[in-house]
Amino acid sequence: MNKITLTALALMASATSFAQTNLWNGEDKELGTAGDFWDRCAPVVVENPTKDAVNGSDKCLKFTITGTNWDNGDVAMNIADGNQFASKRLSLKIKKDDSSNVKVQLTCMNGNERAWKNVAAWYDGAGEWRTLYFDFSTNGEFSNPFEIAIYPTTDNFEGEKVVYIDDVQIEDLPTVGGVTLDDVADGSLNGNITLAGTWLKGVCQNVDVNPWQTVEYNDFEKVNAKLSDKVTSVDMRGTLTKDIDVNQFFKNPNTIVYADAPYDHANVVVSGNATNVELTDANAFAIPENFTAASVTLTRTLREGINSFVLPFSVKPDELGATELATYYNKSEGNKVTFVKKDMATGVEANVPFITCNVAPDKACENMDLNFTNKDFVATPATFDDAFKGIYAPQKANGLYGIDNNGNLHKGGETATINAFHAFYQPAVGQEVAAAIDYFTSETTGISTVTTTSSAAATAVYDLSGHRVADSLTAGRLAKGIYVVGGKKVAVK
Repeated sequence: MNKITLTALALMASATSFAQTNLWNGEDKELGTAGDFWDRCAPVVVENPTKDAVNGSDKCLKFTITGTNWDNGDVAMNIADGNQFASKRLSLKIKKDDSSNVKVQLTCMNGNERAWKNVAAWYDGAGEWRTLYFDFSTNGEFSNPFEIAIYPTTDNFEGEKVVYIDDVQIEDLPTVGGVTLDDVADGSLNGNITLAGTWLKGVCQNVDVNPWQTVEYNDFEKVNAKLSDKVTSVDMRGTLTKDIDVNQFFKNPNTIVYADAPYDHANVVVSGNATNVELTDANAFAIPENFTAASVTLTRTLREGINSFVLPFSVKPDELGATELATYYNKSEGNKVTFVKKDMATGVEANVPFITCNVAPDKACENMDLNFTNKDFVATPATFDDAFKGIYAPQKANGLYGIDNNGNLHKGGETATINAFHAFYQPAVGQEVAAAIDYFTSETTGISTVTTTSSAAATAVYDLSGHRVADSLTAGRLAKGIYVVGGKKVAVK
């Protein structure tokens, strides 16, 4: 006996342009009739003897087998339109007393010759309903099947067996953004993607060869090869899935998965809620719609003093180890950029770039885990209108102005980069370069703190990554290399 083990299923409603095709269910059939099945093994439509989570239908088909030959070991019916069998996958629900292989045989045309294609799947339901899946992708070329026969066992036995079947379906193709999965190029997917159709993982047996050939199918592993690390969300709501491998969706660890059922993984949103969201500033982030997260962890560097931020949820100063938060106001006189200090109680709204003020030394750390609770995530905007702009994906920062921990602005060089969940200043074309920032207590009151550009700041030495390494070229011995002083590159030999 060739055993095939199938694990529990997670079934959801299918919504796709490649609609699941119903070959037979008993709901529109008369009780006591054959229900479109051929007169083999006494087929009769009956009331469902055991309604459960797998099959809650009122009606199903009962038939009695006395052997495994074609005339007394199977039940068969015609397929009205074999053109719908593009996925080469079929499923059915079955209930019987003993564990065994269940074989499905398709009759089709191979050129001008009639051909038969056979696939088996293992039933171990012990008298309960199970959904079995049959993948015909390794059975060679064929088209337009027009008959189907279902053998509830491939084992010889004595006496007779009563078997129930229901919901014989041709499964739809798995698609991404309306494109069949097999037609999507490897590594080509990015941004927010939407899945549709039937997504399966499992095994069955190709019975057309001897010995039988094990057929492993895994649409989740296949889609992983199609993903880039810039995919930011996967919407799999409305798909039908079997044995979902949700880990395959997280080539980008910041990916948010919108699903119909919870899975044992962070970043999964069900009915607008996520249990746990884990993010890092080293990868891209973007969401197409709002949700609420009970727990959030963001890993990024937090410096002593001033930091730039943009977050997809509202935040207060104490959550970032700061005494105050400030948002962009305008470009003021001279080379100053002004910011408005926010109310301590309300903080900063979602998707508004801001700076932290006065982060204490004991709160500063590289790759720090910032933890939040009960946060309402807001859909990511396409652009930021103000000159102070948030970043939700790591990018090059050549020509962009970043803020150091003392409040001075520095123009990024050729090798400069900026990570996600940070912000930068971008002067208007022809605008005088901004060199420092002011903090305002409100839009109408005076300056409470001013950071200016001193002569010392003008001679400060930075490495090519934008890190300050010395107050001046003469302040201490510098290693050989290229540095930036006053916006110009200087070689130390």
